[in-house]
Amino acid sequence: MKSVMHARIMIEQKELPFQFLEYVNSKTRKNEDGGRPHFLMRLAKNKDPKEELLNILELAWLRNKNLRIIARDYNATYQTIYRIFRDLKPLKGQLAQYLTTVPRRKRWYVPELDSSDYETIQIYINRAKRDGLKNYKRNILLSQKAWTYFNYRDPAYWSADDVCGFLASLSSGSQSGMLDCLRQVAPQLKDQVKTGRFREKLSRHKKDVFGKEVKMIHQALESEDDFQGIKTLFDLHITLGAREGSRDPRSGLVGLTWDKFKNGFTRVDLFESKVRGGICWRDCPLDLFFRDLPERLKQIWIHRGRPTSEKLLRNGYKELTRTYKTIRNILRIYYEGNVDPSLLKEFITLRPHDADKIHVNLLWEAEIPLEVVAGQFIGQGEGIGLMGRGWLDINVIKKYYLSLTQRSERFRKLENQVHMYSNRFNGSNWNLTLFPCLQIPSSESF
Repeated sequence: MKSVMHARIMIEQKELPFQFLEYVNSKTRKNEDGGRPHFLMRLAKNKDPKEELLNILELAWLRNKNLRIIARDYNATYQTIYRIFRDLKPLKGQLAQYLTTVPRRKRWYVPELDSSDYETIQIYINRAKRDGLKNYKRNILLSQKAWTYFNYRDPAYWSADDVCGFLASLSSGSQSGMLDCLRQVAPQLKDQVKTGRFREKLSRHKKDVFGKEVKMIHQALESEDDFQGIKTLFDLHITLGAREGSRDPRSGLVGLTWDKFKNGFTRVDLFESKVRGGICWRDCPLDLFFRDLPERLKQIWIHRGRPTSEKLLRNGYKELTRTYKTIRNILRIYYEGNVDPSLLKEFITLRPHDADKIHVNLLWEAEIPLEVVAGQFIGQGEGIGLMGRGWLDINVIKKYYLSLTQRSERFRKLENQVHMYSNRFNGSNWNLTLFPCLQIPSSESF
């Protein structure tokens, strides 16, 4: 009992176990009998044997690295490394907790040597040299701010929640660029906070906005005549499911020009630069959800003097973000205290990033197959976006866009369908004609 209490006190004080320090001292002490020096004694010539031993334990216990590979990397025999782990096995729990909770002062990055003491960073350096990446040094140095913020913790142990907390302390304009840097030195973040190859969103929440919620947004925007242009832009965005834009000035909603509209504003060609080197989704329908949307777009076009090559959003991304900020403020004022807090949160956190999620949710609720939602790439930079722009892969839609929530009308419809089916188990006279696939064929059909 005393040993357990002593171990807890040492962890709370962030100290290494006394037995571990004794082990290191005993192995690095000069052998007066003239025997062969221990492996740790050889390490003590150029490095701190305690820190190196902790590195070895971390590789095996926390990163599941094979002992034979560790022995090869340290120019030692397998038996030598095996005996070290055998001797320290009773301290595994204490040392593993120490390694994951106590920051160890390693070198983040040494420009002169172009190296780091942290494995994930060194892997990034090696990959950058192999692939000819240009900005890797800048990314590493920018990421050092997070390392300091996390009290010098190994980036291999950073979590998505930690990183989002750090990013919240930065200005909104620098968050996206910093996140790009952090996902290079902490690769586990790619699975925790992911939306694409180059840019990632801070929020991992799928938007629970379906047909009923869109009608509520319309109701708030229709409360004032001044908001009709905002309503039209919002409807266009969720009809297309378009990305906001990219560095390519032709891409996304921001890059959309008036000459891309055709057939009386009932169709539009939308260019997306992110997938397959860029895809132009031809003839995307604009009367998909809102039958009067083409006429509203036409009126805006006439009001602006019938432009041709001018962009729909004359002030680009700034105009789009201002529009969504206005929508959030309108929804806050209109619904605060009048709807469920979870729904209010959906409304007051509405961003341009959410339009493609709402687009997918509405199509799913309309019972459109996801294969159709995903669209088809027909080669030479052309795609058929039968229901707006495409994703090509239904797994991407399921993982990052579609929200399977009970708020959806289709979810309730499916639930009722299962209840109807369950009548067969509850003694009711149920009708087989409702489920023809379940009917047992007669003997005459064989």
